[in-house]
Amino acid sequence: MAFFVTLFISLSFPPLLSAQFHYEGDGIIMDKTLKKMKEMGDELYEKTGISTAIIAKKHLDKDEFLKLKEYYQKKLNPPYVLWIFSKTYMDRKDIGINQMFHSPDLDGKYDEDALFSPFRGSFTKLIVVKKSKSDITSAAFLNGFADLVDMLAKSYGVTLKSSVGSQNRTTIDIFRILFYGMILFFLFLYFKKRFRKRKKQ
Repeated sequence: MAFFVTLFISLSFPPLLSAQFHYEGDGIIMDKTLKKMKEMGDELYEKTGISTAIIAKKHLDKDEFLKLKEYYQKKLNPPYVLWIFSKTYMDRKDIGINQMFHSPDLDGKYDEDALFSPFRGSFTKLIVVKKSKSDITSAAFLNGFADLVDMLAKSYGVTLKSSVGSQNRTTIDIFRILFYGMILFFLFLYFKKRFRKRKKQ
């Protein structure tokens, strides 16, 4: 009898996801990157009890996004951070989803702007360089996730041995400087060309 009661409860109330690092995706993050992210996520969980979940898809429609969000927010055991990303969203080919959610007990524990701000975001400033390349996408996720777990660990007064540290951030900053430097260079050439045309007239 006890067996059937237990079975009924398990079927009616699925268990919370209490493991360290969760990932659901379709290949836009490289395996070696996921391995490193899992290492950091597992250590964060061991030292703070914070679970992390990343959903990274090539495409999501509105219903899929809402279902994923609802499912993980119900199943993740607090404290948790849920990150949902897609390269494209609904019928748009130039706009995707990039949103982060957390349990109430993590309010103020990390700075989302430091990850997603257009200019200083550790994730955003690399993902814009070449949105189509999986290696760049992987590097952006590694960079953003590393900053996230470091901020969370710091808020709990612990340090992660698996953290990628400042070396990875320096590499990303070099990419950022090169990217915006190229934009400024082409703007300079554009206005220089226009100025010469006006001068000839």
